[in-house]
Amino acid sequence: MNSLRVMAWIFLVAFLGFLLYVGVWAGRKNKSGGTGAEVEYFLGGKSTPLIVLAMSYAASAVSAGSFIGDPGMMSTIGWPYFWLVVGVVPGLVLPGYIVIRKMRVQAEKYGSLTLTEYLGDRYRCPFLKYYLTIVITICFLFMLVSQFKGAAALLETYTGIPFKVGLIIMLAVVVFYVNTGGLRSVAWTDFFQGCFMTVMCVMMVVVAVYKVGGMHSLEATLADKWPEALYISEAGPTQADGTVVGWMGIISLITWGCTIMFCAPHITSRYLALPAVHKKDVAKFSMISMVTGFLFNLMFICGLCGRVIFPDAEADYLTVTMSSQLLPPILACVCMIGFFSAIVSTATSILLVIGQSIGRDLYGGLSKKATPEKQVRVTRYATVICALIVLLFNMVNPPAFLQIFIYLGLSGIGSAVFMPLYGGVLTKKGTKLAAILSSIAGPAMYVIWTVPLGLSWVSGMGVGPLAALVVYCVVTWIENAVKGLDQVMIDWADGFKDVAENDTYMARKHA
Repeated sequence: MNSLRVMAWIFLVAFLGFLLYVGVWAGRKNKSGGTGAEVEYFLGGKSTPLIVLAMSYAASAVSAGSFIGDPGMMSTIGWPYFWLVVGVVPGLVLPGYIVIRKMRVQAEKYGSLTLTEYLGDRYRCPFLKYYLTIVITICFLFMLVSQFKGAAALLETYTGIPFKVGLIIMLAVVVFYVNTGGLRSVAWTDFFQGCFMTVMCVMMVVVAVYKVGGMHSLEATLADKWPEALYISEAGPTQADGTVVGWMGIISLITWGCTIMFCAPHITSRYLALPAVHKKDVAKFSMISMVTGFLFNLMFICGLCGRVIFPDAEADYLTVTMSSQLLPPILACVCMIGFFSAIVSTATSILLVIGQSIGRDLYGGLSKKATPEKQVRVTRYATVICALIVLLFNMVNPPAFLQIFIYLGLSGIGSAVFMPLYGGVLTKKGTKLAAILSSIAGPAMYVIWTVPLGLSWVSGMGVGPLAALVVYCVVTWIENAVKGLDQVMIDWADGFKDVAENDTYMARKHA
């Protein structure tokens, strides 16, 4: 066993031990918290420090994609793919800064603890909550498949652990500390993992650029060997997976980054968990998220550098190959923990959201015997079952391209949630029917665009939200023009206004 593998084992055991410790600590903290069992488990008692939630927000958003999948895509497409960063970095901050405060005030009024519960309450529509819960569960399972595969492949490369054994290790660790500590353990581990990820990003980018002789030398090499990589956009369907980043793809990537990223439930849960949402707090949260997100997305550059240094390396594992081949063992192990942290931070957040959706939104909404304690228990059962489904899928047929699976999942969820969320926060005139139809139109258009029409999944990333926007606005305008404004719904949308008509809905909700 070489020195890298020995050191990798030491780092891995220490890291996994730390995750388990945080899970146990968070579980004890939840039991001694001053709020209800469901608030402690789902939102960390709304007492997690702002800086921890901000780092958790950024770490959960980027996942293995920014460190493994996206650099791999960059190495096969070139600079046109960097337009995604142009959309994602501001997309992590600007929409949230616009929406956070009002959404949180409304959620407090309704007693909502999850994104889907908030949307169902905002439009007084249980169907919307149940429908979105099903969409989120299905789409997030796709994303979890990619996260588990990435973790297992990473462990196999660094430690020699067989792929299937790595899958089992990933399942055991993730399920344990999600079930034990809920959001509190997820957020705190994300914070420390984010520190590793930041160090890894800076180190990898500096080393990669140095190895190719600087950015000028990189551009010169690409111009000589792969001139298409320097184009602003792709000219045609040059990729084996059908990826085309033409002008429509560029617009779609920016649109997707500025709209869909914010709508992901595993990210918005941090807004609901913030201790306070004063303007100063929101600004601080947004600034930390933006800086961290920018640093994480610098890893895209490693994709181009890796293409020059290791032209024959597999795209999905290019950055892993670079870290193990270019760095001394101890620094390579730091990168291993950084990669693993990126995967685990997103996987735990996604798994928690799936569990919440089933335990809180489905079981809690449909069963009259669903006490807070039972909701938490069902959530834990759901996380175990979903993790086992993902494990079996990876055992039988792991996906070929990690990042495509991630974007398929996010695009499906985001196009369904986009307009109900934005419309529910930014206008009081949005109607229940508009929210329902837009949440169906977004994913439907994305599927039609990419499957029957066979068009690029990249351009489809922007078409789904556009369809949802058009449907929401048109249906809202028609309903309000024909029926007139619903004053009860307008008052209900005001987070600071309580009216007698709303008491009936709240009584039914908590019956």
